Amino acid sequence: MKELALSVKNLSFQYPNQPKESVRNVTFQVRKGEWVALVGHNGSGKSTVAKLLMGLLKAKSGVIKIFDTILNEETIWDIRKRMGIVFQNPDNQFVGTTVQDDVAFGLENNGVPREQMIERVRAAIQQVGMEEFLLKEPHYLSGGQKQRVAIAGIIALQPDLIILDEATSMLDPKGRREVLEAIYNLNIKQNMTVISITHDLEEVVKADKVIVMNEGEVIAEGTPLQIFSLGEKLEEIRLDLPFVMKVRNELKKVGFPLQLNSVTLEELVDELWTLYLNK
Repeated sequence: MKELALSVKNLSFQYPNQPKESVRNVTFQVRKGEWVALVGHNGSGKSTVAKLLMGLLKAKSGVIKIFDTILNEETIWDIRKRMGIVFQNPDNQFVGTTVQDDVAFGLENNGVPREQMIERVRAAIQQVGMEEFLLKEPHYLSGGQKQRVAIAGIIALQPDLIILDEATSMLDPKGRREVLEAIYNLNIKQNMTVISITHDLEEVVKADKVIVMNEGEVIAEGTPLQIFSLGEKLEEIRLDLPFVMKVRNELKKVGFPLQLNSVTLEELVDELWTLYLNK
């Protein structure tokens, strides 16, 4: 069993002047190297949980442990050195005049030696496929390219845990695909622990685990397939099934004998092709 990267136990939070808690008794775990998606509609409490994990809010009750260290005022700065956070709007994270300078910024602040810094910057930019944009100004890039640069800046710092707070919500479909592919490669090839906060179930098909929140509480937890199988229950809390699952369900209704647990487009195409060949 892999060691825990994050443990949340009985977490609750209430905003001032609000009649009830925004987060109530939330408990879940994330193991090292996992990609866990925290999903829910606007107002479900997922973004509040993200702020609590980042130490931007202080919990009313409960315990957050990150790599076996309890998150509190004394430990927050040491913990943040092991975390990388990518926000909704990448423009708010840019400080450098070029892509290369921006990715190097955090390393310079941490006093990383120049030769090591150059190597880490180039490696990070290569991992997100932005090598040809090294000397470009970040603000002239597309949305997906900007977010990949923001992710490169986090990769260069070599954190143990990355939190993505609605990191694709402002992107077009192409930009969303680019960012999700970069995240997937980090998770698989670098064994990076990833927590993604999102309202879009299309983004969670490759996650190891999905945690569903509604009205401040965790209402379901499981693999993407287990969560997608909830069907109408997800629609009741204003979450829409991914396109592939909708197509799969319609195909089964008209008689296609689909048996495999395909949740991605590639898997569904392979399953349909196998059925065709075995006719």
